[in-house]
Amino acid sequence: MKRRDTRSRYVIIWLAAMLSTGLAGWLLRGPVSTALAGWGVAHVCARLGLLCFLLASALLVGGAVWWAVAHHLRRGVKYALRHWQLCRSIERALLEAGYGVPIGEQYYRLPCVKIRFDDCTFTAGLVEVQNHIKSDSSLAAVNLSSALGMYVVDAQYISDDNNYYCYEISDSRIDRQLQFDSYAALADYARKHTDKYGPYTLFCDARNEGIKIRSLLLVGITGSGKSYALMGLIAQLRNWPIAPIVYYADPKGSDIAVLGGSLAPERTADDIGGIIDLLRQFYDCMMRRKEEMQVKLSGRLGSDFTDFQLPAYIFLMDEYAAFQASISRDKKRRDEVEELMRSIVLMGRQLGFFVWIAMQKSDSGDIPTAIRDNLPLKICLGNAPATTLLTIFGRSADLPSRHWNKGQGLIFCDGITAAPRPVSFPTLAFDIFAELTQHDNLQSEGVNPEPP
Repeated sequence: MKRRDTRSRYVIIWLAAMLSTGLAGWLLRGPVSTALAGWGVAHVCARLGLLCFLLASALLVGGAVWWAVAHHLRRGVKYALRHWQLCRSIERALLEAGYGVPIGEQYYRLPCVKIRFDDCTFTAGLVEVQNHIKSDSSLAAVNLSSALGMYVVDAQYISDDNNYYCYEISDSRIDRQLQFDSYAALADYARKHTDKYGPYTLFCDARNEGIKIRSLLLVGITGSGKSYALMGLIAQLRNWPIAPIVYYADPKGSDIAVLGGSLAPERTADDIGGIIDLLRQFYDCMMRRKEEMQVKLSGRLGSDFTDFQLPAYIFLMDEYAAFQASISRDKKRRDEVEELMRSIVLMGRQLGFFVWIAMQKSDSGDIPTAIRDNLPLKICLGNAPATTLLTIFGRSADLPSRHWNKGQGLIFCDGITAAPRPVSFPTLAFDIFAELTQHDNLQSEGVNPEPP
């Protein structure tokens, strides 16, 4: 027997009652009254017919009011129609997939569905599906995108009270990826962004913006746009109102080493010994700031370096896996590096010292788990395998499954995103490397700093 939502039963009853009373009113005021013309009861029939008409009108108005309230007509007709269409599509999909609770042989009681759009442009929103003890485990793995039409699920998670499964949705037809045709356009956008969100914030695309500076793990296979993403972030840093101090470490001596050699040769290293010395210098600077801020933080609980307008320090490490492999056989060096990195990651947030690590994969053999798991901002670019997603985000089954183009992937940031969601780094229609270095013939030899 065909399954139906139990609420449709009440709709059928409502329609039957409205039509029946309307028909009774027409009969009593029309044919019946005409047939009884001249009789005393004709007047009574007309009164009963009017009463039936009024009852039918009340049922019609009540149904209209219920629809208007349920689909938020107060926000506009277009909003209500879009809300109704999406609710109907989701409920139909849930019914066909068997997520309802059986009520008899024909009807199912479907979970409550709530939809909230971010604005009247309907570009993004949140869908909440009521949790139930019979569908808890199955809802955790449901892919709702197929029931959303032009919308896709960006992230899914359970609400704090465990009563609803939440699905962040966005219009798949809208490209949120930014494009800059010149370095001047990028610099202007970056300055406007910091004016809006604060002097220590970064952006990735039109949705992922206002990201306060954090330690970062950037993972991406060759060709995923990882290097361009880093250079775009560096370009943003160079246009901050309070210029940060960046250390460049690149054990392969590639783009980051050349870039650092041009921008800050005294804070750039491309061999193992130089990188370790650079890391020691970075750690010493952090400890000096810690001593300086102890007095400033007295009586100001919850304050950090941003409250005193201090510059941020960033240790940028490209190809961390190559560096880890080089020190893995030397236990003394390896333990020292891991201790320094762990201390910076754990202590640096309040002091303004951050580590940016870029690599192709993030297995425990490539980066220590204690460091990886404490990096609050994680980005994975490109079509990474499930094992890589698992090591980065701690899960892989409920992540958005799409074909990612260059510069696209997933982002997770503590305090900003409730779950990993899509991200797109800007398209740079100019030579960002040449603009940052001002010349393209610099080699990476000789960029190591002098030992302290």
